[in-house]
Amino acid sequence: MVFNMKTVDQIENNFSLADYSVFAAMLCISTAIGVYYAFKKKNASNKEFLTANKSLSMFPVAMSLLASFQSSVTILGYPAEMFYRGTQFWAVVLSGAMASIIAAEIFLPIYYNLQFTSVNKYLEERFGNEKVRLAVSMSFLLCTIPYMGVVLYGPALALASVTPLNVSTSVLIIGGICTLYTSIGGIRAVVWTDLVQVFLMFGGLIVVMIRAFYLVGGVEQAFRIANQKGRIQFFNFQIDPYSTSTFWNAVFGMGIMWSGNYATSQTEVQRYCNVESQAKAKLSLYVNLIGMVLLISCACLCGISIFAYYSDCDPLTLGLIKKTDQLMPYFVMDQLTIMPGMPGLFVACVFSASLSTLSSGFNALSAVTYDDFLCRYPWIQRQSEVNSRRISRALAFSYGLIAICMAFVVSSIDSVLQAAISIAGALVGPMFGLFLLGVLFPFANTFGVLCGLFTGELFGIWVLVGSLLYPKGQHFMETSVTNCPKDMLQNITLITREPLVQSEGLLSLYHIAYLLVPVSGFVISVSVGAIASLLSGGYSEASKINPKLLSPLVWKIWSTKYLPEKQQIVIIERQSLTYESEIKLTKNNDSNGKRDSICSTTRL
Repeated sequence: MVFNMKTVDQIENNFSLADYSVFAAMLCISTAIGVYYAFKKKNASNKEFLTANKSLSMFPVAMSLLASFQSSVTILGYPAEMFYRGTQFWAVVLSGAMASIIAAEIFLPIYYNLQFTSVNKYLEERFGNEKVRLAVSMSFLLCTIPYMGVVLYGPALALASVTPLNVSTSVLIIGGICTLYTSIGGIRAVVWTDLVQVFLMFGGLIVVMIRAFYLVGGVEQAFRIANQKGRIQFFNFQIDPYSTSTFWNAVFGMGIMWSGNYATSQTEVQRYCNVESQAKAKLSLYVNLIGMVLLISCACLCGISIFAYYSDCDPLTLGLIKKTDQLMPYFVMDQLTIMPGMPGLFVACVFSASLSTLSSGFNALSAVTYDDFLCRYPWIQRQSEVNSRRISRALAFSYGLIAICMAFVVSSIDSVLQAAISIAGALVGPMFGLFLLGVLFPFANTFGVLCGLFTGELFGIWVLVGSLLYPKGQHFMETSVTNCPKDMLQNITLITREPLVQSEGLLSLYHIAYLLVPVSGFVISVSVGAIASLLSGGYSEASKINPKLLSPLVWKIWSTKYLPEKQQIVIIERQSLTYESEIKLTKNNDSNGKRDSICSTTRL
């Protein structure tokens, strides 16, 4: 199948002026959107800067959710997963459906009518004190900051693979541009740049996919080759806690992590809760689901088609690439340079995926820091609107600098996909468990949920650190170099992979599939939280909870003996009917000189 392959030195010199132009145009557009919203009147208040105050449109938010959640991890990691471990991971599209339904049907109805800036404000109202809120806020910061580093490193690696720019220079370019337009433009700049970037993501993937399928003789031929080599597997129902290539581990591992992100993460919640109406907010989650399925499928099809092309000449074994995440960039520069501008489009695609996630993360980190931590101090509450906005911008800018530093820390990790899921999963799973206890378990109390949260997080961090100290190596399916060009086989030393290491006893927990880290943390958080709440008298406190802070499912799951009066929940419907008019009145008051304070309390 392979007739000619380029060396690394050859592909680095093939990034043409047209490619640089396409790439530069993407960066200029993103920056211009940020500058536009920096001077737009709608960003007059700090709350507008961070949340847009219930005025975002449905479709841009849906695309923004898609763009920010499917980062460079998807563009680089999913094709490599198809190539080296098979197609079972494609089943994660079911995880996306699970996450969207949980967020839209269980959490959104509770969140939407609460006027919060930080989603963690819900926890303070639900449990009656700020301890739980601050604990989860700190967990969010510790989870998101390293993840931003992983997301920033991914496109830097891609660009360094195909251009003379090294990883350090690429990190500074991406991080600097993103920090600039996020810190000056606020959430509106984030949403509208995401909309542009999601189309670039689709464009880059589609170009690669079409070219690869063309080279191997079509879609049917590509799947035939992949099937012959054992890559096609969708129903591996084996129970194996150490494998990432089983149906259960893929679906439930990513399902728990994505549910945690969509239902509890400030990054996602602050956008769909600021759509114009609750019905449109719910629709944005389901439109995002459709886009997610399409984008993931495009990435997976790229992996299958590229495998079919390189099925008898693996670039990694041949030593042409050093990490699996360089597979896509290598193919682009090996086979798309005949079309000027296409390598530039692919690099813009990877950068767009990263920029969208980074900008959303910086904005969310700024909102959580300001609302959950700084607003506790009277001197912050007394600040003018101009000074408050300056503080939020400074926070977003600072988190951009921190993410740049984190990118250099994670550069030693072999797989961007594994690093992202491991780092985020160690804390997201327990946080999701805590929020679920809050909305579905009326007897959950402060003591119980904090016990569950800390126990789940300690387990996840322990497994994460242990997996770094005692690595088990990468599990790859068999690859071949039998059809590589003879001159390459003579001049390049073949890379041999280290065998998998399996510890025994307690150390074997370090080698569980990284997909199970969020699942383990979630199960521990819910189990320990529920038991500890019951033992500490949670049932006696359940009837005192404001019913608006519980899901309607509570009255179907639990005995009504210890529950608050269900009839009180009709207040929510009345509030929903008048909510839009209240927002308009608030905006009119703001325009007349009344300050829209971001530090205001939640309306109940």
